[in-house]
Parts: sequence; C-alpha cells; structure tokens
Amino acid sequence: MAKKKAMTLFRANEPLHLEVASAVPLWQQLETILHDRIRSRCPVGTLLPGEIALVERFGVSRATVRKAYDSLINRGVIERRRALGTRVIGTPLTEDLGRMNSFTEEMRLKGLQVLTELVGVATHVPSPILVAQMELAKGERTLQVRRLRGHDQCFPLVLLTSELPERLGVAADEDFSKSLYVLLENKYGIVISHGTESIRAGKATAEEARLLGVETGETVLIIERLTYRRGDTRPIEFVRGVYRYDQYTFSMTIRR
Repeated sequence: MAKKKAMTLFRANEPLHLEVASAVPLWQQLETILHDRIRSRCPVGTLLPGEIALVERFGVSRATVRKAYDSLINRGVIERRRALGTRVIGTPLTEDLGRMNSFTEEMRLKGLQVLTELVGVATHVPSPILVAQMELAKGERTLQVRRLRGHDQCFPLVLLTSELPERLGVAADEDFSKSLYVLLENKYGIVISHGTESIRAGKATAEEARLLGVETGETVLIIERLTYRRGDTRPIEFVRGVYRYDQYTFSMTIRR
C-alpha cells in the first residue's frame, strides 16, 4: 500500500508566526496553530510534517516542536508511530450531558455526517438484571438493536446496544440507520421525556475491540442510559454505548 503524503498544513505565504515576548509558551502557541489547521484541513489518517520541517518553518527548537506534538498526542488528536510518522486520529467530540440528544442529533449539531453500520437486530431474552432495570413483565422479551456509529471523520466511534420492550411493538425490519428517538416519536408516538445515565471507564472485550478497531482490553468509555417517555414511569429503552476513549469526551454545566 502506498504511503500517504504529508499534508500541507500551511498555505503558501500564510502569515504565521510565534510571539516570543508572549506569556504563552512557544510550544503552546505552536500547538494551537497546529490544532486549528488539523481541524480545518486534515481528515483522519493524514500524515503530518516531521519535527525538522516545523523547526525550519517556525524557527524554534526541536524540543518545542516535540512538546507541541506530545500535547496533541495526549489529547487524542494525533498519534506517532515509528517508521510510519505522525498522523491525525481525530479531534475528540464533546457531548453536553445537560442535553438529551440522540447520537444522530448530537452529530448534526456539530455539522458532521452520521455513519451507521447495523451489527444485528433480534428478539432478546433479557437477563434478570435487565428485567429489573426496565421493569419488564414476567416473560417479556426485548428487541435488541446493535449498531456501530460514527461520522465522516471517524468511524466507528461507538458500539450502541439498545434494548426495547416488545410491548412497544417496534418492528425488527425498521430502518435503524437513522435516529432511534425520531423513529419512536414520529412512527410509534412515543414521546421521550428524560433519561438517567451512568458513565464509567472499562476494558474492551474481544468482540467490542474487533468491532471498534481497538486492542482487546483497551480502555473504553461506557455509558448506560434508561430512557423514559412522557407519562410513563417504566423505562422504554436501555442503551449501552461503548465509546473509543480517544475520540469522545463528556461535559456539563454545573451551578452552585
């Protein structure tokens, strides 16, 4: 396979320079410049210039360049591999925990094209724990929908497993490539009101690693949600999301 050429981060005659007299360290200024251009010009997988090229472009030491790159590596934006160079692996997305959006809605708010790969749809006999969590009737089964989801700059990003009580009547042959919540609201009249979530770190199982393209045992973010509809005290969905930790962060506004 042919090796990708390094991306031209800086256009000809582009007026870029570092402020030596600034209180902001040179490496931090350089990191900001690099990050801005990576976000606007470099898709995932793009090879970036080597350290020497940046030393010559900005007239700084190699240690300064290395520190800027190291910071971007720690933020999950790029990775460095021996003999392969430095490449873009993505800019982690931030999801606001104060808003309850579907994955599709969250990506569209960020101007990203949603990509979906259906892993499987099947009737599922829930575990006793899931029966208790979802307050299912005795013998009630669920429709289990498993999807890999991501966007046009990073796919796959998350493995989503949704469990829907069979009492909802959701058909297994629906188009699950789009927003599940929009489907429930528009076709089945199930208006979502709120949800309760938990987030924790975990280790990717062999299957999760294979589907997400990571190593078995690699750290992942696990988010679990019980979703409720208006006027019903019983959950209408349990969803488990296994996210690539290097591509996703969560945020919320807190008040005192």
